[in-house]
Amino acid sequence: MISFIATILGKVLFYIYRLLETTIPQEPKLISYYALAVIVTTIIFKLALLPLNIAQTKNQRKMAELQPEVQKLQQKYKNDQQTLALKTQQLYKEANHNPLMGCLPLLIQFPIIISFFYIFRDPQKYAFTDPSMYQSMAKNFFYLTNLENIDRTMVLPFIAAGLTLATSLLMQKIQAKTNPQAKQMAEQQGMMKMMLYMGPVMILFAGQRLAGGIALYWSVSNAFTLIQQIVSYKSIDDAEEEALQEAKEKKENRKNK
Repeated sequence: MISFIATILGKVLFYIYRLLETTIPQEPKLISYYALAVIVTTIIFKLALLPLNIAQTKNQRKMAELQPEVQKLQQKYKNDQQTLALKTQQLYKEANHNPLMGCLPLLIQFPIIISFFYIFRDPQKYAFTDPSMYQSMAKNFFYLTNLENIDRTMVLPFIAAGLTLATSLLMQKIQAKTNPQAKQMAEQQGMMKMMLYMGPVMILFAGQRLAGGIALYWSVSNAFTLIQQIVSYKSIDDAEEEALQEAKEKKENRKNK
């Protein structure tokens, strides 16, 4: 399944490379058509997945709106977990909200992420199947002379790791806003902190062994994801402010009556 998806995405990378060749008359000295194709392909598929991410943001925003009601139920039925579960489910049903929908974008994106890893690890198999063409291609990216080689300077892996950490920290803040109990549970178990730093560390270790093209893909992908998270965080903040303002207005109206 992953190999099939990688073949399709590899063809997209190939055609984008060809398109860049025809639209840009002369290949830039600092950044090759191949490096540009990696960047453009990554952005295109991140944009293609944007509707899923928007749905996830709406799900998070809805969760933030329902959180005060959930907390009331938790206080009211704190000694009756079965009733709490039923009442919470009823609340979500009445609000036409499915908490599990927040996981759907991650499940769909995972095979695509793995497929890109396959492509940039072995581009001759999945994208540039003509050996003579692949060998003649320039593959430089600024200080890197060949994205097929490992980035010995570790610049791109450090950028990718830093962006991953920033995204994880922001995601943690979003989760704390949408579900305050998630933060408390994470502090008790210590799992969140471990996961927070595990991803960036794994990227750094992988960057010592994998092609620079993979590190470039990670950097572009994580930069795009970070921007998405910033927008998501702001939208949730705005939703909270609107909810607080609406509650304040209702309270003042009741007083005036």
